[in-house]
Order: sequence, then structure tokens, then C-alpha cells
Amino acid sequence: MVQIKLFRDKTPDIDKFEKQINTFLREQEGRIVVRDVKYTADYPNPGNAAWQNWTAMVIYEVDGKDA
Repeated sequence: MVQIKLFRDKTPDIDKFEKQINTFLREQEGRIVVRDVKYTADYPNPGNAAWQNWTAMVIYEVDGKDA
């Protein structure tokens, strides 16, 4: 069964956002098969481009018993 996990954060630190996603992937190791990761960022305040709204979607598959 294909499922998704959404992540959102407002931060100037992309490493912090990546860590959230990588932590999820580590916790699910051996239980899911990642099919795709999609992400986007926008600048909520043009006067302060350091802060970004990050959104990511992990598309993954699990077998029926783990769904």
C-alpha cells in the first residue's frame, strides 16, 4: 500500500529540515520502501530571504499488515 508523510517547517536552516526527514527515514528502516521525496520552499517575507517555508512529501510503500 502506498502512503505519504508530510513535513513542514519555517526555518533558515535547511540542515534542520533535512534532519527531520532523515530521522523519520531511519526510524522506518526495514519497514518502508521509499518511492519518492518531493520538496519545495518559498520565501514568506521578501525582505528577509533567509527564512523559508519548507514542505516535503515522502511517498513510500508498506505491505498491507503495516498500513
